[in-house]
Amino acid sequence: MTRLILLICTLLTCCLTSQGQIFVYQEKDGQIFTSIDMYSPDKTNPYQKITQLGSPFLTYPVWQEGQVRLDMSGKTLPCKLAYNLNTNEVLCRFAGDSTIKTITPEVFSINGTEYVRKRGNVAGMDYQTYFSIIHNGPTKLLISLSSQLYALNSAEAISIRHYRDLNIRDTYRGITKYYIQKGEAAPKLITLARKSLLDAFSDQSVALDAKIPARQLTTNDVIDLINAYDSLVTVARENPLHLSREDVFKQILQNKISYPTWVGNQGIYGRVYAGFNVDSLGLIRDVVILSPDNVGFGFTVEVKRALETLPNVDPNFRGSYAIPIAFTFTNSRENLGPHIPTNQLPDNRLQNRTMLKEVAVPYVTSKSAIVCREVWGYYK
Repeated sequence: MTRLILLICTLLTCCLTSQGQIFVYQEKDGQIFTSIDMYSPDKTNPYQKITQLGSPFLTYPVWQEGQVRLDMSGKTLPCKLAYNLNTNEVLCRFAGDSTIKTITPEVFSINGTEYVRKRGNVAGMDYQTYFSIIHNGPTKLLISLSSQLYALNSAEAISIRHYRDLNIRDTYRGITKYYIQKGEAAPKLITLARKSLLDAFSDQSVALDAKIPARQLTTNDVIDLINAYDSLVTVARENPLHLSREDVFKQILQNKISYPTWVGNQGIYGRVYAGFNVDSLGLIRDVVILSPDNVGFGFTVEVKRALETLPNVDPNFRGSYAIPIAFTFTNSRENLGPHIPTNQLPDNRLQNRTMLKEVAVPYVTSKSAIVCREVWGYYK
């Protein structure tokens, strides 16, 4: 095999736990490969070379000039870095030191892009990953990058058909995930889709729904939505001693309400208005349903149960309130967006209660032949 290799061993060379040395190199046609020397105690086949299409690393060449900060209070140190997206490992080589170190810095940067380590917990298991910030502000848009091995598809196999002698079966494919982070809260995984974004901004979903374009969304669309969300939240916090400005209250309430599944499967949606009082101790009392009692659908039962089991709020919120809960229905087969209830409570039924901002409880399905209808009923 005669082939010009533009750069071999301008790469990462290191010992892996279960493998031998790994080399990343580029051929004359620009194609990048990863070669791994495998060693086995089996004397009949002690050595094997495996070649994969692509690279598990963030950059090529693998080693780049960068900076690390081992902890947030420490200094930023220059070094050569290699970021393995497959193992989520940061490899470092400081000036004058040929030793390769695996480190877990709080922050590192490669080619001017900064990556910040954040911790989380899923299903009781702690994890850590690195994020880059593509929009900074009160609410951030983050991305995390990873690389996984997959079997070659037909197009990839054709593109490297002249490398048959390498017996390549697998390729590294990059995976980009997007996250929303509100303040110092844990980042929340999203997709660039309407439902995912409305779920992430559930406390302002009604106001934001019309701002989401009816097309394939881009990161710029998400950034525009974040800016709109931050503006709404800023306005809502102008009067902090008003329960309608209390985002935590609305979020907890929304999390306690479940859309009755059998009702959603029939395309039924509606709006419920509930009244309640907050006493001098911050206890929520005297929960009543102000809108027509649609017996048999479960909406009013869900709302009443959620309000009656809420934790105490700040006693400074003492007062009498009414809150609308919109059970919205979306059928992804329709491409029409959510069905939002239209019925509203007449002012004369508020009984001098302060009206809070609406909380949305969405239901999404992809079933065909569902006839949607809003329920409201009659006053007793």
